[in-house]
Amino acid sequence: MEPSTAADPALFHFAGILLAAALGVLQGRAERTGAFLQILVRLPGTLLHEVAHLLVAFVTGGRPTGFSIIPRCCAGTTDRSRRRVWVLGSVTIGNPSVVAALPSAMAPLLLLPFAWFLYQNWFAWFPPDLLHTLLMYAAVVLCCGSSLPSSQDVLVALSRPLGVALYALLGVGGWLMWKNF
Repeated sequence: MEPSTAADPALFHFAGILLAAALGVLQGRAERTGAFLQILVRLPGTLLHEVAHLLVAFVTGGRPTGFSIIPRCCAGTTDRSRRRVWVLGSVTIGNPSVVAALPSAMAPLLLLPFAWFLYQNWFAWFPPDLLHTLLMYAAVVLCCGSSLPSSQDVLVALSRPLGVALYALLGVGGWLMWKNF
């Protein structure tokens, strides 16, 4: 079997998988190397995460009153390893109502379908060469890594039990309607 002289898309995708693994290792090691590298590696994802909160808060009537992606050290707080804890971004919602609290807090989960959209449509916008394949994998990894709600996000989502019940009922109702059609 002769080696192919043409560009091999399978090789490009394998390189993208290697890039995704390398980015995961970099993210994991950034926490152990110090605050500066941790902030540098996580800032793009933090921006996506916080913008998701901001946009959904606007749409649901949460009235966002503050937005920051300026990292700050929480004075006197530590995690289990006795290191300082850094807050890399935040969105303050002025009206975390029954309708706004849960979707605003869980908004970063919307980055998962966005990552899928990018993956499905990337090559309609860009040529399928090595550079653009690697950029696609980097964008998908960034979206997926930024989509996880923080513990504070979960606390805000659960802060309005009536809102949780409302969205649970809407979800069950939607599922039943979909199932019957």
